[in-house]
Amino acid sequence: MTAESTARNLTDCVDALAAALRDAGVSAEDSAGLLAAAARATMHAVMLEALLDDVAAPPTASTAGASPPINLAA
Repeated sequence: MTAESTARNLTDCVDALAAALRDAGVSAEDSAGLLAAAARATMHAVMLEALLDDVAAPPTASTAGASPPINLAA
């Protein structure tokens, strides 16, 4: 899954949460707190997905012949 599709899916979920909170009569103040937390979680999930996409991507031509990283652990 790409970061873009993750963002789209989670945005749909946050929108559905907003609608459910509104339909349930949850106060605007309580809804704002819950939706802010959902938005933060969405941003973290998309960032993680983007990082994983970068790790899983094949090396580019500029790094294909590069020296392997040096292990600094003792």
